[in-house]
Amino acid sequence: MLGFSKMRLMDRYLGSLLCGCFSVANRLKRRQERGEEPLRPQKILVMKYFGLGSLILASPMVRALRRRYPDARIDLLTIEQNRVLSEILPIFNRIYTVDTRSLASVARSMLRSLRLIRGEKYDVVIDAEFFSRLSSLVTYFSGARFSVGFDLPEIWRGNFLTHPVHFNYYRHAIVTFMALAKSLGAESTDYGLEPLSVANEAEQSVRGKLETLGIQPRQTIICVNPNTGPLSPERRWPEGNFVRLGKMILSEFPRVVVLLIGAPSDLPLVTQMHALFGAEDRTRVLNVAGKFGLAELCALLRMSELLITNDSGPLHLAEALATPTVSFFGPETPMLYGPTGDNQIVFYKGIYCSPCLNVHNQKQAPCKGNNVCLKLVSPEEVFASTQKLLQGLTLSSPYRVSFDVPLNELLTDYRSAKPASFVTPNAVPGDALREASSKSRP
Repeated sequence: MLGFSKMRLMDRYLGSLLCGCFSVANRLKRRQERGEEPLRPQKILVMKYFGLGSLILASPMVRALRRRYPDARIDLLTIEQNRVLSEILPIFNRIYTVDTRSLASVARSMLRSLRLIRGEKYDVVIDAEFFSRLSSLVTYFSGARFSVGFDLPEIWRGNFLTHPVHFNYYRHAIVTFMALAKSLGAESTDYGLEPLSVANEAEQSVRGKLETLGIQPRQTIICVNPNTGPLSPERRWPEGNFVRLGKMILSEFPRVVVLLIGAPSDLPLVTQMHALFGAEDRTRVLNVAGKFGLAELCALLRMSELLITNDSGPLHLAEALATPTVSFFGPETPMLYGPTGDNQIVFYKGIYCSPCLNVHNQKQAPCKGNNVCLKLVSPEEVFASTQKLLQGLTLSSPYRVSFDVPLNELLTDYRSAKPASFVTPNAVPGDALREASSKSRP
């Protein structure tokens, strides 16, 4: 598998070089073009490669596009690891994938996908990556007449966008993606995640596996995800804290069984954590990492009473399935990637160095593993909220993200703002304030 560190280096150096070369060609091409065609897209291609959770967070954007252009076909270009999710997330007509197992497989699969994409003659391509230069190049090679993507002055990505969108580091990812849709005339007040489509076959498979594991129907299932994937492992809550929390849950709730979930690549970490439980506890704490495919994981989460997780893809899977969650943020801020619904509890200390992951440092934490922002979250305080959720109480996290701002303000930026619209009827001009102040003086 081509690691993220190698991908970062390729994007920084090779991507910058290629963006420079093809930007010159693109400038010459635009000089030869005359006029602009009206925007009436029949075929739209969305590109989102990295971040299983980010793909889910982009679903309100795709829904808004479908409402604005009901006759348009909307397809997706992503990495092969996201294929199953893309099929469970029923918002795309066709899916193209890139194989990231090696540099050679990336080149082969990307060229194959680009041949198919250019043959389709897409009207619009939407680059939903935040800072990838190579993604920007794919926008150019797609051959689409219109191109939409994020404009980051700090990270030059070429001049390939016909509809550049200001990237705001301080807005939730859902709103950021919705800004892409707005640039194409699609606006919506519906920011809910698209529900995932879980097949009956997946549910039956999960029930069979749970029975094999000895889990009875009367037992309450809690899933625990101690992983984050290879990108920024500093997002992990300490494994010892997971163990202490698990023991408190088992002691208080005798019908609970805890399932430690994860991908096959997470098995060593989960096995290590599972061994920290005592022999008696391990009868109700089961290591199921690698035992459930993604479709089955969705079915399992829907059957579960609760997911306890780091900031990672399963958090957004659970939210889209309306499963209550307890999650931990530190290197990332919940104001950008946190859940938005009820019974989605977030723990975030917000110390001075947190958050630290951004487009400038390519999502690399400066603490090099000493994630104090998460070590400060105690199992005792987490258990207090977990206990209430398991008792059936409705909780609202202090870090719950809401989109209560009027739509015309939430998706208005300096390119589209009309200054007069921001003057409130009862506003007092500066001269009047000064006059009133002088009259009040003795």
